[in-house]
Amino acid sequence: MVELNYRPLSALALSARASKLPASANVHLWELPKRRMLTLRLDPTNTPELVTKVEEAMGGMALPTRPNTLTAYTSDSYVLWMSPDEFMIDMPHEGPGGQDSAVTQALTDALAGEFALVADVSDQMAGMSLGGDMWREVWSKVCPLDVHESVFKPGACAQTVAAKANIVFYGPNATADRVDHLRLYTRRSFSQYLFTRLEDAALEYGVSLTAL
Repeated sequence: MVELNYRPLSALALSARASKLPASANVHLWELPKRRMLTLRLDPTNTPELVTKVEEAMGGMALPTRPNTLTAYTSDSYVLWMSPDEFMIDMPHEGPGGQDSAVTQALTDALAGEFALVADVSDQMAGMSLGGDMWREVWSKVCPLDVHESVFKPGACAQTVAAKANIVFYGPNATADRVDHLRLYTRRSFSQYLFTRLEDAALEYGVSLTAL
């Protein structure tokens, strides 16, 4: 398989610009490295035995059972609830021979011949993070979805539209007292636009940038 060049935000020259912006800014924006992202489709209510096979194939990672929640692990791997019969698996990308490749193959084998689907969508997606003391104020400019700390808590995830771009997002520290930053994933073709839109929304508060 030909590996795509994973630098969706390279045209923004973040490395050159980052050093010119204060690290003490109230908002932080940074690009994420490539992740292994798998779409998993199955009906967990009608096929409990298949859920067991899937969780074993993932090395014990459980599927979330409540809408818009995730299950998280210290190895930086997550399973996100996307819809009643859809989940997103988000893991560090280690490439051929890595744990993520092993999980992908194990899931493919476990679901062979079943009414279910596992699809590697890693090359479709681009990731970025939004954090800092004023990240919620920036968010409110680009998305109407309520992420007040009384509503959007650690362990939650969601799909929505931000600045007209479809996104999936969550707070990666699921054991914290509050969400202090977000991971956002969107299609590669929207990533530069979304990052630029977030940066523009953060300018009045002071923004720092970090590149890979």
